[in-house]
Amino acid sequence: MAGERYEQENQAVKRSKGMSGKPITSKPVYGYLMDEDENFIIDEEAAPVVKQIYNLCLAGNGPTKIARMLTEQQIPTPGTLEYRRTGSTRRYHPGYECKWATNTVVHILENREYTGCLVNFKTEKLSYKVKHSVENPLEKQVIFENHHEPIIDTQTWERVQELRKQRKRPNRYDEVGLFSGILFCADCGSVMYQQRYQTDKRKQDCYICGNYKKRTHDCTAHFIRTDLLTAGVLSNLRKVTSYAAKHEARFMKLLIEQNEDGGKRRNAAKKKELEAAEKRIAELSAIFKRLYEDSVTGRISDERFTELSADYEAEQRELKERAAAIQAELSKAQEATVNAEKFMNVVRRHTSFEELTPTLLREFVEKIVVYECSYDENKTRRQDIEIYYSFVGKVDLPE
Repeated sequence: MAGERYEQENQAVKRSKGMSGKPITSKPVYGYLMDEDENFIIDEEAAPVVKQIYNLCLAGNGPTKIARMLTEQQIPTPGTLEYRRTGSTRRYHPGYECKWATNTVVHILENREYTGCLVNFKTEKLSYKVKHSVENPLEKQVIFENHHEPIIDTQTWERVQELRKQRKRPNRYDEVGLFSGILFCADCGSVMYQQRYQTDKRKQDCYICGNYKKRTHDCTAHFIRTDLLTAGVLSNLRKVTSYAAKHEARFMKLLIEQNEDGGKRRNAAKKKELEAAEKRIAELSAIFKRLYEDSVTGRISDERFTELSADYEAEQRELKERAAAIQAELSKAQEATVNAEKFMNVVRRHTSFEELTPTLLREFVEKIVVYECSYDENKTRRQDIEIYYSFVGKVDLPE
């Protein structure tokens, strides 16, 4: 009992400190040091590594490949750096001083504190008898904005989170294709896969529909050459950034108007889907009631009741999860002006560029939709693509 009472008192003190905006850890995240007043200050040795990790992710590299690249560069791991400075062996592995682990990179890429905010109560102990802590859900964490100097700006952090959700993987050539994870088929919605063909006369790099490639869905190839796609995207990107640089106020107004229209259409579609899901959930509740009554009166057997109710419960559970997700998306919808300003921040960072690099592409572009090609009466091949830019979607410039 004494141990439990002590733990409760200790937790109460910790809670009070954490709610006041003071850090409740004595060891800040890799990239920062803590001064005697418990302020986070940038670690000049580690912060450049954090920036490099984010830049590598923006360039299309996954955590495993990033870890391998850091290992090849012989960069000391966070545990090694701590050991060399303090002698702590908590995360130090002799003989593997520069061997980066994938989960270390993942932790760095997902840590919001690099944007300058303090996040308290990220973990908690379920009992004083248990040594290990469990991760708290976001709603239990307490976040204090502008707590310390950021290493990564908010727009970059958010973009990295979006890219992480797309789960890009290296192809058979042990590389991530320039458009991998952001290229989609216009007809079936499948992600498009990189392909390389080589004959005696030429080599060809292209992308094709994933469902067509795997034969899992009735779709066509939507074949598009990588060089032509690159040229088309680069041309459109130059037009957009050039117009924005010359007519910033006019461009901002255009973005806001288009973003508002697009947001209304997207939200209307989501609301319609939400209404359909809620209607079906109500219908299933009524079906459950009738099934139960039929079971009680003996109109159906217990086995049949169990079988049917299990199917309906599974459907209702999925619908409730989907409805909750839609509700969250609608509640998180941002103002068009905020989205336009976020996109303009990206434009201001890249006023001129010579080529379409992975980093540039992933900073500017959310996704690209590829249509099947068509031919006119002169048998001239035509293929349309739609570019959805980060934060603002499609950008239609005036003629």
